[in-house]
Amino acid sequence: MGKPNRLQTLYSRSGTDVPLGEKSPAIHVANGAFNPQQKPDINQNGNPPPYQRQFPRPSIFQRALLKGIPHRPSDIFFIFRVLTAALWAVIRLHCFELPYHFLTRFKKSSKQYPAEWTWWSSLFFSVLRACGSKVSTMAQVRFVGHFIEHMIQIENYFIKNVKITRGVQFKVNRGILLRPERATLAVVREELRRKGFSDDPLNPSEAFFKSLHPEGGPNARVANMPEEVGSISDDGTYTLKGEWIEALDDPKNPDLRPRSKTVILYFHGGAHVFCSPKTHTHMLARLCKAVGPGTRAFSLDYRLAPESPFPAAIHDAFAAYLYLTEPDHAALTLDEESAVHELAVDPRDLVVGGDSAGGNLAATFMLYMARYVQPSTKPKFVLPHAALLLSPWTDLSSSVPAAKNVDWYSYFPGPVGISPLDKNAYNYAGYYLCGEPDLMLNARNGFGVDRRWEWYSHLVQHPLVSAAHSVEGTMAGLTNTLVHTATHDRLVDDSRLYAHRLGLENPGRLTRIEIYKDMVHVHQVLPLLFKSAQIAINNLARFIERSRYIRDEHERSSGNGSTTQLKSSSPVTPTRTFAAVLRKVPVRESPANQGEEEEEVAKDVKVVVVPAFMQPTMVRGKSAGDGVEWVVVEQNGRETAGDEGTAIDILINAWPLRTQNTKEE
Repeated sequence: MGKPNRLQTLYSRSGTDVPLGEKSPAIHVANGAFNPQQKPDINQNGNPPPYQRQFPRPSIFQRALLKGIPHRPSDIFFIFRVLTAALWAVIRLHCFELPYHFLTRFKKSSKQYPAEWTWWSSLFFSVLRACGSKVSTMAQVRFVGHFIEHMIQIENYFIKNVKITRGVQFKVNRGILLRPERATLAVVREELRRKGFSDDPLNPSEAFFKSLHPEGGPNARVANMPEEVGSISDDGTYTLKGEWIEALDDPKNPDLRPRSKTVILYFHGGAHVFCSPKTHTHMLARLCKAVGPGTRAFSLDYRLAPESPFPAAIHDAFAAYLYLTEPDHAALTLDEESAVHELAVDPRDLVVGGDSAGGNLAATFMLYMARYVQPSTKPKFVLPHAALLLSPWTDLSSSVPAAKNVDWYSYFPGPVGISPLDKNAYNYAGYYLCGEPDLMLNARNGFGVDRRWEWYSHLVQHPLVSAAHSVEGTMAGLTNTLVHTATHDRLVDDSRLYAHRLGLENPGRLTRIEIYKDMVHVHQVLPLLFKSAQIAINNLARFIERSRYIRDEHERSSGNGSTTQLKSSSPVTPTRTFAAVLRKVPVRESPANQGEEEEEVAKDVKVVVVPAFMQPTMVRGKSAGDGVEWVVVEQNGRETAGDEGTAIDILINAWPLRTQNTKEE
């Protein structure tokens, strides 16, 4: 193998090559290993690479199962089991649980009925939990997803003054999209080739697997990325879809706030295998209205597993970011309808968010931008000023205690993942990382159980998969982040550990976690059932406003950018710290002569605008030495500084491979 050549190029944000300056670091690649002018996703004949052509397309029956159309006897029997479980849940609630509550005067919770919930909330979750416990195949998951998708849209009728645009789509050239990533990883991959280690997805070496999760430390090398193994068109492109939600002015009740410029890039939940933007339209509509008229949200319909396993969804998130901020990027082709929505968006006004698996995608997308895109682009991209993570799935190995609980109110079926040291059990994490061999063969699952397990056990340790367990220094340089979780959330420990790690590695940023008492996983999507859902949505809006204010303060103190100053009783100067600014709550000012008539006083009173996030009701939270604001939120909205759940020290040591690696050393 020849000596590495020096590639004297970085990539501009438009996707084209730009010359490096004399002080810019050079990137080493082997002869022919990386050519920026060649489409990396296709060979000279225009066909996909061998690892994509190796496996046949799913049959018509397999495609039916992937679409959630039950036709096998086991799937038909599943529907019968679900109906039976739902009926038994209703009978049990009325015949056993409710009498118990009457006798205890509704002061004590039971297995199916928390005393703090309304009757219809308990009825809904009794049926949901009973039905969810019967799900065991991908076809059943997709079938349930379609049912939820249609039922939850009923809530859209309760939302007024919102514009929804569906069917927006744009085409992505994956070869151009991944140029920054491949340039960043050129040194890592060339070193593997130089030492003779195979990085062929059909026959990977042990050294390649280990490169997916390098050793820790502040100067740890960036983790290698596996190639996508999902299907793609012969020209190396694929189509992404999404929908726009925009808050409009209410003619009957005018909003006096300035028109918002905020744009939210949102990733829906669904364990990376089901659901769609339609399941979250109503929640995003409420959030946009809470932020203010003019607020827009783009909900991305990213590619799902098992058809397109990791890292396809992360690449889609990057493509959506480009669609919003640089629609003329060389990697994108927009149709007329996709270009209608006032693109390009100022990245300074962008907020990224997601729930559950979408929260995982939002968190890992920020890591991807910071670790894989930024090092190889010039000028640098501007990251969103805030991240909203709702019950994020940040530990796909289910190593932390809460992931294994059998809490009846933790309604979604499990286990959501399995330990890298345990091969047994059906789980969503396996679908996301390796796909499903019975439905969609690919290079990770088409060569037997042992090879599939090898892929899974290494990929689950990747920082873009289980961010909560990423090595030291990985999460440094990220943005202001709000994490929502709940005491009846199976991912509560995932969320808490991630917030702790994020706060430690980003001392100059705002990190806040809100733990909602007696609430469930992603309760924000159920405002008709829980008052806490609307409280949580309002808190998301306040955090966006607070993060934007911090952004403006930073720009004002550094002299960069133009910002609109908030009215305050005392001017903000660059010498004041951000913390001091946030502690300063403007008050109502009165004239000096208090003895005048009341009418005259009313004329001279100066009303100072008080941003919602600066209201005294917004508890700053208790910091546990990690710079994080730890807040517990009651069902009535009352906030107290504190934490709920397993001790952080236990969560840090819950990662099974940490102990294993120590023993090997």
